[in-house]
Amino acid sequence: MAMSTAPESTISRKVVRLGVLIVLVIAVYSVGWYFAAEFLKKRILTFFGGGNPAGVTATCEDATLGGYPFRFRLNCTRLAFDDHFQGVAASFGSMRAAAQIYNPGHVVWELDGPAEIRSALGFNTAIDWTNMQSSFRIGLSGLSRSSLMMEGLNATVTSTVSNMQVQMTAPSAQSHVRQNEGNLDYATLVRDMSVSIGGTQIALPPISASLDATFADKGGLLDPRVAQEQKLYGTRGEVRRMVVDMGEGRVLTLSGPFEVGEDGLISGRIKLQVEQVRAWRDAMKTAYPEQASMIDNVANVLRALAFGRDDSEAEITIQNGVASLGFIPLGQIPPL
Repeated sequence: MAMSTAPESTISRKVVRLGVLIVLVIAVYSVGWYFAAEFLKKRILTFFGGGNPAGVTATCEDATLGGYPFRFRLNCTRLAFDDHFQGVAASFGSMRAAAQIYNPGHVVWELDGPAEIRSALGFNTAIDWTNMQSSFRIGLSGLSRSSLMMEGLNATVTSTVSNMQVQMTAPSAQSHVRQNEGNLDYATLVRDMSVSIGGTQIALPPISASLDATFADKGGLLDPRVAQEQKLYGTRGEVRRMVVDMGEGRVLTLSGPFEVGEDGLISGRIKLQVEQVRAWRDAMKTAYPEQASMIDNVANVLRALAFGRDDSEAEITIQNGVASLGFIPLGQIPPL
């Protein structure tokens, strides 16, 4: 019996040492998590207080930081920011953001509506939604990429100059943005969107639209250190693909380079592809009967270019805001 005591004592000591080691690891981890959380909290409060390269002031009401042990989580009952340089102010509902402790640069967050956005450019926007989820990756050079998805979107844009209102509703929408070798890549998709102007809905069926574009040398917009140096005027870029789908085979596709002049006027050469030209013509004439003559002329040119076929290709030329299809003027695009 005495011979069995030593092995049992050795096993007991190993178990105790293992238990002490586990407790120490947990204690060190907990202290490390606490200090990391305090560091993040100070950084966040500094950013919200305007201590950031972009000079943006923000408010995170009733901020709480938690998530121990495997993540960092920030909750606010209300989120607001004011960008004095860009002339944009906005307020939102509650926000919930979280990042895994092993990958703090990847943040997943949710935001509740409604939202109000006020711009010095002369437009105010009210937006509401039933669900918004987003994520972004952040590094030493600011945001590297960000994605956002919304459901039950309802937006109203009001001009502070003319009081004109444009209302848009869509069951779902999403957008994606990223830095790409100094450029800014942007993609968005809206499904089954309906548009009303001044409370009167445009007589078109719900439209789905997508855009894939790049803006040359504008990746700095995602870097707070240089974002305020970025300007809209002088922007160059390319629409890689823009698709507008009205259903029943009525699809319109645009692609081509563009640029924004120092006066805010757009110029470019855009390739246009139209499927079901006559169906588009009929739908547009129903929505805009006062423009029936011009719509007929555009449809006739498109069909002539396609030798009478109902699917056609053409090039839209935009010169200092004036758009034309061949010799047919399409209208004036206002300066940005």
